[in-house]
Amino acid sequence: MKLYIGFLLLSFLTVSCFYGEVYKPLPGLLYTNIHFDGDFDPENNVKEDTIATGCVQHFLRLYSWGNAGAGSIAKENGIIKISYIDHHLVEFLFIYGKYCTYVHGQKNL
Repeated sequence: MKLYIGFLLLSFLTVSCFYGEVYKPLPGLLYTNIHFDGDFDPENNVKEDTIATGCVQHFLRLYSWGNAGAGSIAKENGIIKISYIDHHLVEFLFIYGKYCTYVHGQKNL
């Protein structure tokens, strides 16, 4: 019984080390589907014309691909001023995960 409790405690501590400060809300262990806020313009003087998205996906946490950097998403989509940034995380049992960044802002005309 002590071995089982020790293994369970070690598992939870190890899993929590995977996340650190990468994701602000704490994801679920089996399934996660959360939306959360990122940065925003405190003056809120940016006209929101467009929304651009970039995602990073992973398979078994062994291989990941994509781009979820707000600056590169804005540049690729012609956004010259960023109003605010949102995030979305979907993950299932460490098998598959998808982390998306949504950049809201003013597009270059």
